[in-house]
Amino acid sequence: MQCLGVPNRITIAVGSETALVDRVKASTIAAVTREVPDITRIVVDPSDDEAAANIAQACAPTLFGEDVLMVIEGIDDLDDDGVDSLKEIFDQLPENVWLLLTHPGGNKRKPLIDAAVKAGAEKIECKDIKRGPETIAFLTKEVTRRKRKMTPAALNLLVESFGQDFPALISAIGQLCSDVEVDPIDEVHVRAYFEGTAPISGYKISDAIWEKRTADAMKLLRQTALESDPGRVGVTTVTAMASGLRSMILVGGSAPGASDNEVAREAGVPPWKVKTLRTQWSRWSGDQRKLASLVVAIAEADPAMKGGIETGTALDLEQKLFELEKLVTRTR
Repeated sequence: MQCLGVPNRITIAVGSETALVDRVKASTIAAVTREVPDITRIVVDPSDDEAAANIAQACAPTLFGEDVLMVIEGIDDLDDDGVDSLKEIFDQLPENVWLLLTHPGGNKRKPLIDAAVKAGAEKIECKDIKRGPETIAFLTKEVTRRKRKMTPAALNLLVESFGQDFPALISAIGQLCSDVEVDPIDEVHVRAYFEGTAPISGYKISDAIWEKRTADAMKLLRQTALESDPGRVGVTTVTAMASGLRSMILVGGSAPGASDNEVAREAGVPPWKVKTLRTQWSRWSGDQRKLASLVVAIAEADPAMKGGIETGTALDLEQKLFELEKLVTRTR
């Protein structure tokens, strides 16, 4: 039976940002089980031909009235029978049943979202988080949620290090907030914790390359290979190089007279990074033929670092580092 204080009887996460959807699932399951410890969790596969029957069975009255939490991830994959079965549950939700649903967004089976909301569901938006200010705002909320503070430079360094990998970003923030006692957490703390990891070193290598500090880039590359997981160095470095090149070109092609904030929005980078990218572009804008050849070289290096395109073309660690060093030397 329903207990006083439990979460909404129907919760639906709408959107495709995995980190946000996972949070809704985890928090809902934790809240329900905290209030109803003996609840039975039933997961229904929406793509199963028997989904409609499984929904009805999961929510059917039982002899002892056990509490049930039915989870359906991706209700947009339900067939017509499954949709009808779920709508019936919406119309007459048993007192011992809670629903946790997800939908990736879009128009497919959108009426199911509307029907859930009409039935009293708590709809939680989990839309993709855009690069730039939206990402920083999300991370700031993550820090605030832990009743801590972090400087903008520290947040931007995390984004440069881990990109749009939100599970990794959330994990990094959690570790910093747990271990660093002072407020605000700053760039020094981020470097102290993640300097030796392949992602953050990859972006340092990338900056050195696009600033035409090839010797420094080579030194950083070899140091990173010794201090962190060698298997990740190639992938993260090439990814960082590609990201840095893309950002540099976008900033270089911005409208004359545009402010740093305007350029940052267009390029999807933090405003403080614009000055650095403009400096980098000034060193490459007169050598665009070489820059074009590097675009091709980076594109070819990406699959090579990840295992090769065809069977039998995978490189071992030493071969990957050799190819990566050759790529770096091409930027002289």
